[in-house]
Amino acid sequence: MAELKRYFVKYIRDASKARYPKGSECRICGTDEALEFHHYSTISVLANTWVRARKLSIDTAEDAVQYRDEFIAEHQYELYEDAVTLCKEHHAGLHRIYGKNPRLGTAAKQARWVEKQRINNGLVD
Repeated sequence: MAELKRYFVKYIRDASKARYPKGSECRICGTDEALEFHHYSTISVLANTWVRARKLSIDTAEDAVQYRDEFIAEHQYELYEDAVTLCKEHHAGLHRIYGKNPRLGTAAKQARWVEKQRINNGLVD
């Protein structure tokens, strides 16, 4: 058994990253430079909550891979749909308001904030 050398969330991100539906522009301002992907449900908080609720012990790389796949299967929405592409500036602005690791209960508020900023920038669907 291989010792766990990385944080569990990194296993999740590595396995799911290729499937992120990255946009080609910032949802708020429309720039196509310095883009970042933001999960409204912070993956580290979501994963830690999931591990605690199941009383799991993730001590080895094998454990991390097994539980990673279960986590991803159960959290398709949060990983791939409840997210947005933002430029670095707007991503930082969102985190200034909601914190580095926003609470899970703020996901809808974050999405509303993004849409308000979009309207304020004159970008409407």
